[in-house]
Amino acid sequence: MSGRRGGVQRLLQDELGREIPYVHRFNHQLHLVVVHAMSGERAIEDLFNICNVLYTFTRKPIVAAHYQGNTLKRLLEQRWTGHLATVHIILKSFQDIVELLRHVENSASFPADLRMEAAGLLSRILKPSFKFHTQIICKILSLLEPANRMMQSEEMDLQTAVQLVNTAKECVEALRTGKVFTEMWSECAQEREDDIHPGGGGTSCGMSHDNDTGPNGM
Repeated sequence: MSGRRGGVQRLLQDELGREIPYVHRFNHQLHLVVVHAMSGERAIEDLFNICNVLYTFTRKPIVAAHYQGNTLKRLLEQRWTGHLATVHIILKSFQDIVELLRHVENSASFPADLRMEAAGLLSRILKPSFKFHTQIICKILSLLEPANRMMQSEEMDLQTAVQLVNTAKECVEALRTGKVFTEMWSECAQEREDDIHPGGGGTSCGMSHDNDTGPNGM
């Protein structure tokens, strides 16, 4: 820690009587890289903004009483593991969230402003790009999570930490292929049809009224 008075750096400098350079822990460096990368992509920033709105929406007492899914996680800006928990719950309870929003939107027992908010959220999360970006983030952060957890061990040494980071990097790079992209996009598009038309027989994801023909169309 780099606290001026009580941080590890300051305590060691006082004990040894000399300047000691501050070096981030490896898992903290990993955190900084991940947060910086996500904050630099507008589509991902929009994704987490929607996740935050969903969290707030489902926490409202009048809404929470009707929600049957897993409790949504509040996004923790300080830790990317909070981002992982957020997208994991969104994916796990996606159908429950859709059903809740539809119920609120179509029920006259809810205030008009709440029904409008539900309609807006439903429109956003039913776009293939929302599910696509959510799954991408979940996959990437899930690949990094084991390395992050292991690097917090007191027994972790520098050489092993470097190997963990390199292995995690290789796993993420393996996702950067046209085949993986196409498979994930097709899966998200099909799931969208199932969400809109649970009984089957839905139209393709490229419907003109949706204006969402690619992963950047959030």
